[in-house]
Amino acid sequence: MKAAIIAIGSEMLGPTRVDTNSLKITAALEDHGIEVVRKSIVGDRLDDVVDQISFDLDRVDLLIATGGLGPTEDDLTREALVKALGLDVEIDQSIIDRIEKRFAARGWKMPEVNKRQAQVFKGQRTLTNERGTAPGFHLQVRGKHVWVFPGVPHELEWMIAIYLRPWLRETTGEVQRHRRVLKVVGLTESGVEERLKPYYEKHNHEPLTILASGAQIELHLQAASRSEIETREKELLEILGNRIFGFDEDTLESIIGQMLVEHSATVATAESCTGGLVGSRITDVAGSSRYYIGGGVCYDAKMKIEIAGVDPRLIQQYGEVSEEVAIALAEGIRSRFNTTYGIGVTGIAGPGGGTEAKPVGTLHIAVASASHREHRKLFWPLSRTMYKWFASQSALDLLRMFILRQDR
Repeated sequence: MKAAIIAIGSEMLGPTRVDTNSLKITAALEDHGIEVVRKSIVGDRLDDVVDQISFDLDRVDLLIATGGLGPTEDDLTREALVKALGLDVEIDQSIIDRIEKRFAARGWKMPEVNKRQAQVFKGQRTLTNERGTAPGFHLQVRGKHVWVFPGVPHELEWMIAIYLRPWLRETTGEVQRHRRVLKVVGLTESGVEERLKPYYEKHNHEPLTILASGAQIELHLQAASRSEIETREKELLEILGNRIFGFDEDTLESIIGQMLVEHSATVATAESCTGGLVGSRITDVAGSSRYYIGGGVCYDAKMKIEIAGVDPRLIQQYGEVSEEVAIALAEGIRSRFNTTYGIGVTGIAGPGGGTEAKPVGTLHIAVASASHREHRKLFWPLSRTMYKWFASQSALDLLRMFILRQDR
């Protein structure tokens, strides 16, 4: 079976949006041995969408389209399917009722335009969307299958899990391609590549997909059997050790949350240059109230003193961006919030504010417990946004390694 994917939406033809939905769809299809032979992005023009649907269905057995199911005038996917496939539509009152209840739960009245989303195809399967207002569809036309999903990523991902993957299992059998993603922190892409030489030699230089993303490295494994994946994973763990922090959907903050829960430990944060990003990432994890007590954005020297209890003489002697102040932030916030660990972050995000001794990109991070403290000085000469992300990643990794070392 061969498949094509169409992403519908003019925004993806410009410089501000990227089609990421097709990646999730492709992963599901490849897991079941279905080859994706074509991916397309089509703007919000009816004839263009009709042409693309017709073109793809002449060449593949399975077509998946995303986007264009909203309530506005430029959402034309339904109209395009009618025109391309000769389908008839009708109004499903139950969808209108569900959308009205969804709006009412937020204290709003449903706009009349949302009734467009109640148009369904006669004789075809409508897919209830528990994550949004637009339903999806599974159409069977001329012996071929057409799946239509909303373009909102979290809605699409839910529909893939609830509808598409079960159908793929019924149609093709169990998963034919197994995947595993190993996530690495604290090493550069070239540093990872260097360490993997023994792995490459053992496997006759078979390529391993290595992706650098957001201050971490991802190693992507694919194999025909789960046992082969497990063998390769074990080999990589032996090579990279605790530089591998997680797998698949793990994030550094989710792993740290697990570690804190396992140790019945708590943490507080005192942040300057990251502006609360470390605390924000920690609280992105559901259940983080079990271990994250709170924190302070100590951007100004006065706040470092008042919130984290930093001795003003340290600031006067060493400056706000220094090892001494980073440690004082970590120790002070831990003491004031009565937590197991404290994190301190201070640095120069730029583009101004740097000096010859402390250039833009300088970062000092520290972690403290009641009996130990660790500090790390780093240099990230990046844009402000990237600097803050790399700084938060470095701070979280320092806490992770601090806990691991305490366990020894």
